[in-house]
Amino acid sequence: MDCWAIGEQEAGLDILVASLLRRETPISDRSRAQLAVTAEVWGQREALEPKIIQCRRHADGDGDVRVIAPADAVSVPGPVIGSQRELAEQLVVPWIACTSCQQVLGRAHTREPWGDLSYLATHYVLFSPGAVARTRLFGPSAANEAFAALISCTICQ
Repeated sequence: MDCWAIGEQEAGLDILVASLLRRETPISDRSRAQLAVTAEVWGQREALEPKIIQCRRHADGDGDVRVIAPADAVSVPGPVIGSQRELAEQLVVPWIACTSCQQVLGRAHTREPWGDLSYLATHYVLFSPGAVARTRLFGPSAANEAFAALISCTICQ
């Protein structure tokens, strides 16, 4: 809380995740996903997500969503995901999945001239594999809104 009070959210997230790991504190899958989204919003996803994934899983936790490990996230061409023109030149990296309905929250990126994906997501994409018509786009600063849409899934409720 002290970090938040002085505007050092990034340091606060780092301290929180390090404490969870050091103390082997179990967290639910939803809490793990929320931490990943918060890290994304504060520009710390690449640094913290591997540590967040390593956090001990709470045995009785809600397993309704899971963070997809970077090694398991295969980029998909945007047009395969949805027909929106914003996805035409994008690659979508699956990020968080609903374990009930298989909806996926992904990060859309452009390919840089040197071959890597852009550091920042151009959009957040909520999609169901094989159901292009249900794809929803969220803006580049709407990670929290996209995550809220995933966890309030009307398919699962």
